[in-house]
Formats: sequence, C-alpha cells, structure tokens
Amino acid sequence: MSFKFNFGVDIDADSNGGCAAGEVDTINHGVAALACVEEDTAENIAAPYESIPMSIPRASSIVVDAIFCRGQRLWKRQIDDVQFQLAQQDSLDDDVLDAVKQAMTMGSTATDVIKNQYEGGLKTWECSMDLLAYLIDHCGDLFGAYERPRVLEVGCGTALPSLYLLTHLPNARVCLQDYNRDVIELITIPNVLANTALAPDSTSTGDELQASSDTESCEIDIDYRRTQVLFGDDTDQIIGARTIPELTSEETNDADTRLLQRSDIQQRCAFVSGDWANFAEAARTRGQEHSFDLILTSETIYETSSYRRLHDLLECMLARPSPDAGHAHVPMVLVAAKSIYFGLSGSVLSFEQYVRSRGIFAIESIWQSGGSMGRELLRMTWRN
Repeated sequence: MSFKFNFGVDIDADSNGGCAAGEVDTINHGVAALACVEEDTAENIAAPYESIPMSIPRASSIVVDAIFCRGQRLWKRQIDDVQFQLAQQDSLDDDVLDAVKQAMTMGSTATDVIKNQYEGGLKTWECSMDLLAYLIDHCGDLFGAYERPRVLEVGCGTALPSLYLLTHLPNARVCLQDYNRDVIELITIPNVLANTALAPDSTSTGDELQASSDTESCEIDIDYRRTQVLFGDDTDQIIGARTIPELTSEETNDADTRLLQRSDIQQRCAFVSGDWANFAEAARTRGQEHSFDLILTSETIYETSSYRRLHDLLECMLARPSPDAGHAHVPMVLVAAKSIYFGLSGSVLSFEQYVRSRGIFAIESIWQSGGSMGRELLRMTWRN
C-alpha cells in the first residue's frame, strides 16, 4: 500500500514558529473523521531492528544546504547529492534501495510513504521545524539539570532537532532511529557529520560555499580532508606523483577512521533502523529499557494503526523519574504533529485519546500554531 500527501503549504517565518527552511516539505491538512485505532497484525511489522555504525560516505564530497531557524544554522544533505552518489556506485544491488530510490527519483510523482517499505525519511517535514524551534527556545529549561542528557529521536529522517542538540549540548548522547536503514546511511549520518566532524570550514580551500540573499549551500570536500589527514603539506607531491592521482581503498579507510577519531561524535551518537516493535523488542532483550531522558518525534501519528507500536516504544524507552531528583529531572516525550491529516486516519485528537485510554502517560498540548491548518506540540510524561 502506498499513498501521497499532496496538499502543499508554503512555509515562512510567521507560519513556522520563526523558522525559515531551504527545503521543507509539508503534509496536507484537512478535516477528517476520527477513526478507530486499528490493531497491528504480524504482517504490519516489516523492517528488522539494525544497529548501524557511523561511517563517512564513500564519496569525494557531499553537498549540503543551510537550514536557518531562530538565528541558528544547520546543514542537511541535498537529495540531488544522494542521487549522484548512488549513480556512482555501479556495484549497487538494484533491489536494495528500491523504495528509497523511487522516492528520490520520481520527483513530484513519487509517493511520500510506501507502507512497510519507506516512511518519508528523505524529507524535512514541517512539524520537525516546529520541534526544532521549541528546542532552541527551551533548551536551557529542558536540559539545565542534566549533566549528560540522553535523547532518542524516533522517525528521525533528516534529524534537524537532534542536530541542534548535538551541536549545542556537548555532553548530550543521542540515538537516531528511522524505519529505513538506507535513510540513516544516506541522509541521517551525513547530516550528523556535516554538522560535526565534517562541518563546512571557510578556512579550508577544499570546501566551496555558495550563498545568495536567501539560500546557502556548501560542497564539503571529503577527499581534501582525507589527503590532509594522511599526508598534510606533502599531499600535492605524493598524489601528483601517482599515475592515477587518487587514494587507494585502504588509504580511504584509514583516512575516514582518522577523521572520525578527531571528533567525539562516534561516542555521542548512535543509529538504529527498523520497525518500532522490533526496536522495542531489541531494547528489552538487551536490558536497555528506560534509557532516554527525552524522546522526540515528528509527523509520526498520521495513521492510527501505528499508535500502539509507537506508544509501546515510548513506554519501553522513556526513563523513569528518579525519586531523588524532584522536579528538576522530568523525563518526557515531545510529539510534533499536524492537528489533522487530510485523507488519513491520524490526528492530534485521536492520538491524545489513545494515549489517555492506555493510562500510562499524561499528555498535554504545549504549543499550537493557530490558523485553520494547525500544528501542535504535545508533551507526554509518566502518570503519577
């Protein structure tokens, strides 16, 4: 089963909590009747749990766009650049990335979601910008009492909210989860690297910054960094003397290892993919329940059939309140969503009703965009 959100809404500073994005896609809005929450069946649980190691893309460079919000700048990889990387990988199995490649290559005719295959992780959805703005505004209040906050972003995709936390909270430990392994490897990990270990460097002759009145992009020259970390000032002499002026595979691996070791990002960030039910089961099997002080999720409640698996994952992964911490440490979930999803079964109201019916979490709306096409932020905490 596949479907497409095709109701576009332009985003500007006033409608998006003060954020301006270079490329932010929107899910359509409209009036939809509340639907009963469907129970999941075995065939609904598709993608297996996988823990994915951080690695630098096997490309000579990556191209990133700047995303601006509340005066902050983050970098995210261009989809065109992913397409270019895939085109260079002649040995790629055509079946491996079929759903993700379809979403990237079909342009306006592509589906935004292919059920049990692709869950929209290539795009930056509008409500993730609302969540990013909220984190920027309330970062001190949310994390001031934590020495080493632990954060999970569920359905992360481009992971902009977590990118902000990684760049502004040096002690934060962040786990990024998406349904698709390919999204993690092609988008999420490059985005993390572009904001940390491979951040654009205006002093580096390898990086090419391009800016106009309202956009900014950069081609991050990874090969330049690789040669510099291996050969330093002797790069031109060593590479220039070769018949084929390229790094060998062994040299590339060595350089990538060294580049990652220059930063602590491998120790601060973990990546997992797979269905939420499989993720929760893996956590229980490994004794890793209740591991996160804050859980973030955006645009994940558009179908009522997913409510149970999402709720079960949140229940499994959210840390329990410490009896000695008082009000200083309150583990919570922040959910960013459209008030109504046109043509789909999910909505803020139906999700709130479902959460209350389970009796495990308290849930409240802490921000609303206003207007006829509303967006909201919900906060979930353990019931007393």
